[in-house]
Amino acid sequence: MSELVREIVEVNAGIDGDEENPLLVVEAEGLAPTAGWTNVRLDPHVYITPPDDGVQDFDLVGDRPADAAEALSEVEAGWEGPLEDWVIGVRVHAVDNLIEDEVYEPWDEDDESEAA
Repeated sequence: MSELVREIVEVNAGIDGDEENPLLVVEAEGLAPTAGWTNVRLDPHVYITPPDDGVQDFDLVGDRPADAAEALSEVEAGWEGPLEDWVIGVRVHAVDNLIEDEVYEPWDEDDESEAA
């Protein structure tokens, strides 16, 4: 059964694709409480109504081995999917902490630099 990893170390979120088909890309690094975790992944929270803060939550989870000794082990996972129009950032959860990262639309940056 999958469970949250111990701690989030780093989160990077960005947008790939183009204005008509933007993709949200999220990468996370964390620490698992033991070595040998498998199926490490980012599980997005599913919302009936978009959250007021515009942040898409994810859990960094994996499958703990049955008989591994306690020793922090690095894990990482990525997720890619459609960018919802309400998303302005991401938040990745672990047992001991969470980390947020803002999402910027790359085509907006080009428009701003041309106007300057």
